[in-house]
Amino acid sequence: MSYSNITKQACATALCELMREVPFEKITVANICERFGMRRKSFYYHFKDKYDLIAWIFDENFVSIVKKEPKDTWNFMRLLCDYLYENRDFYRKVLILEGQNSFSAHFEELLSPMIQNRLQTIWGGEDIHPICIYFVTDGLLCSLKRWLLGKDDIPPEKFISILRGMVENISTVYTSNASESWKMPDAGYSPAAGQTHIQRVIFSLSGIQSSVRIKADKAGVT
Repeated sequence: MSYSNITKQACATALCELMREVPFEKITVANICERFGMRRKSFYYHFKDKYDLIAWIFDENFVSIVKKEPKDTWNFMRLLCDYLYENRDFYRKVLILEGQNSFSAHFEELLSPMIQNRLQTIWGGEDIHPICIYFVTDGLLCSLKRWLLGKDDIPPEKFISILRGMVENISTVYTSNASESWKMPDAGYSPAAGQTHIQRVIFSLSGIQSSVRIKADKAGVT
């Protein structure tokens, strides 16, 4: 591990420890630096602020999930949800943060262009209306937040099973009732292919795998 990554990991460890002791809002960069004897200047060399540190923590683990090369979209979702659930005490605290620099905003920023790419591929390269991208991105983020923040403490495998059942049921109904007026905006669309199209639109995460790998390679993440 490079010295830079050692420093970043130390910052991450300090933040996680502090969040078990005090609310995130009360944690300062000075607190993080004091925890392991680091100068504020060194912290700001690596991160813009404590929100940027949260984003780095997630990105590091997200890339490691992608590098496991999940075999399909649902396997990818299971790996992602397993990670979020295993670290639910941390993510329950950061998911409730609001604002421009919040973790939710970062997660949305990460997913939106990848989902847009996937939808454009499905719809033959046509421009995708932002509302369609919001529909998929917001739906996924909202579902994950409600799951993690809910009081039911549903395990990942059950959560994925519920989502998958819903998507497949919607796909089946759509396929059986498909008509010219309900066609996807894809010249090659046919009712017989409805289930595949709907599943890809609602869960566009299969395209995220290669996108994140490219992003990680460019950033030099190993």
